[in-house]
Amino acid sequence: MEPLVLLEKLRVLLATSPPLEGRGNYGQEQFAWLGRASALISAWDQSEGILFGVTAKCLAGNMNREMNVAAVFTTIHKAIATLECALPHSAGQAFGPGAAYDFFRALRELVAAVDTSLFVVDPYMDAETFDGYLSSLPSGRSVRLLFSRFAQDVRVAAKKFTAQHAGQLEVKRSDDLHDRIVFVDGSQCWVLGASIKDAALKKPTYLAPLAPEVAATKAQIYEGIWKAAAAI
Repeated sequence: MEPLVLLEKLRVLLATSPPLEGRGNYGQEQFAWLGRASALISAWDQSEGILFGVTAKCLAGNMNREMNVAAVFTTIHKAIATLECALPHSAGQAFGPGAAYDFFRALRELVAAVDTSLFVVDPYMDAETFDGYLSSLPSGRSVRLLFSRFAQDVRVAAKKFTAQHAGQLEVKRSDDLHDRIVFVDGSQCWVLGASIKDAALKKPTYLAPLAPEVAATKAQIYEGIWKAAAAI
């Protein structure tokens, strides 16, 4: 997993942590969160992941919960700080003119890291979205695509894609689009400086995550546009 993608997943994990303190049995919310946390820490560092897994099991088993809660959050903060120190100071990735393949690779890595759902908003989306990016999506994930132009092109590609790949695909068209955005797992929001089909070909562009509170606002806006959009 690309460090920037992993970093953003860890930030979202931290921002969405359920109550872990106190005694008593955990519910599915806590178990699911600890499972995601263990997987992400292992992706960051395998040795840390082994220790984290032991800590998470003790925490779930109500063993020395105060100490283990502290250990869990300390490790997550350590992972975030380590990744931040290793990455450039910019919030996302910038791509100069001609760096189309670097952009292609970065966006494919983001799509490949999807756990449950992908929602792509791009007014000028065309069939390249299927050919170049959705092929890296893990099997069984749900996908929504929202665009303005090239309806026939996207309709044909969507039909072919659905016939071959497992998972749920929905495609809609709206004239109320301005941003180019990729929503991952309903919690992450990545903004693109140009449409996917033209990114970094002749002009510079970027791929950057938004803060969780900003991402939530963007998600609310585009969920409203999605509901009003026309299915193709």
